[in-house]
Amino acid sequence: MKSLFLSVLILPGLLFGMHHEKNPIIFYLDLEIADGKSDGVEEFVDYLVAAVNETEPKTMYYKYWISEDKKNVSLMEVYHSNEDAIFHMNAFAEAPHRDKFLETFIVKSFQVLGDTNDDLKNAMEAYTNDHRTLMNGFQRKNK
Repeated sequence: MKSLFLSVLILPGLLFGMHHEKNPIIFYLDLEIADGKSDGVEEFVDYLVAAVNETEPKTMYYKYWISEDKKNVSLMEVYHSNEDAIFHMNAFAEAPHRDKFLETFIVKSFQVLGDTNDDLKNAMEAYTNDHRTLMNGFQRKNK
């Protein structure tokens, strides 16, 4: 529930800044830090953020949040398009840190938000099949 609340607080501001985007794709992951992997997790996340920032110029938003007890992490990623999200998935599949990521974090949930096409769904099938399209909502503009 906290994760949903966090998304509700963050997504409107994020999406407001993307009003010109036709089809942003959002990855939202709830992660648990695996037993024995908590030491060094913050440094590993620093490495991941730097690596994605350096190698994926079309990743619009890539942020991690950690729980107060340091046992759970939320990750939000935003891409301009299906193609940019596929680029990320292909980069992750080949990344030297892929195995360490999967050993460090247990994926509790992974939602893909947006109008995902079949190519992205196929690229994601090893990780999630939870694709969600927008039902309804609004976005206030600053007055």
